[in-house]
Amino acid sequence: MLRICLIIAILGGLGAGALSWFQVQDIITTTRAARDDWHNQFTSEHTARTTAESNLKKKTADLEKTTKQLAQTKTDLDAATTKVTELDKQNTDLTDKLAKTTAARDEAQQELEQWHLIPGGLKPGQIKGLIEELAKTKEARDTYIAENKLVTAKYNEIKGRWDDFFGTNGAVPLPAGLKGKVIAVDPKFDFVVLNIGDEQGARKRGEMMVDRDGKLIGKVRISTVEKDHCVANILPDWKQGDIMEGDEVLY
Repeated sequence: MLRICLIIAILGGLGAGALSWFQVQDIITTTRAARDDWHNQFTSEHTARTTAESNLKKKTADLEKTTKQLAQTKTDLDAATTKVTELDKQNTDLTDKLAKTTAARDEAQQELEQWHLIPGGLKPGQIKGLIEELAKTKEARDTYIAENKLVTAKYNEIKGRWDDFFGTNGAVPLPAGLKGKVIAVDPKFDFVVLNIGDEQGARKRGEMMVDRDGKLIGKVRISTVEKDHCVANILPDWKQGDIMEGDEVLY
């Protein structure tokens, strides 16, 4: 009886163990399947990530290369733009020079045509000689005029002394075109002060007309002469009105 119970117990234990074994085997199989799925998923994801990282590196490298190419292109473009600007400036300068050269050529041609119009067929060297001779003639003329002025002034001075000595009252001639202004008036004694003197050609007993806005006011006769001014008496027979400062005197 005891043996039977023991056998039954053993058989029961074996049955329970077999049942547990089958359950554990199912768990192991399920776990292995899950592990294999996770491993396959991990491998797939790892492969995908590796591929993505490789693609990213390649695209990054391509981007850097493209950026460098773009920078080089911009540098080349800037250099080309600078060169174009320089060429434009050179073109402008050359155009200006061409215009000036053309104008100078046209002017030279016009001058050459004028040379052709000179009667007698004179050559430039002959013309130069004539110009030099004309300059000498002008210089001699100017010297003569200056000497003549000195002689005339000396003559007028001597004549003035002669007239003073012998009491001559005739008017003394003055330089043609001599003019000045009245700078002071003494109505009590009927004399005026003029802003012309010996340096301008004023002479004692010289007579000048007094004008105001184109109208004759009177006539004055110079009585005393200084370096840059003179005193003149108002001639009563010619008085057409009151002489005032600023009136013009003419010879």
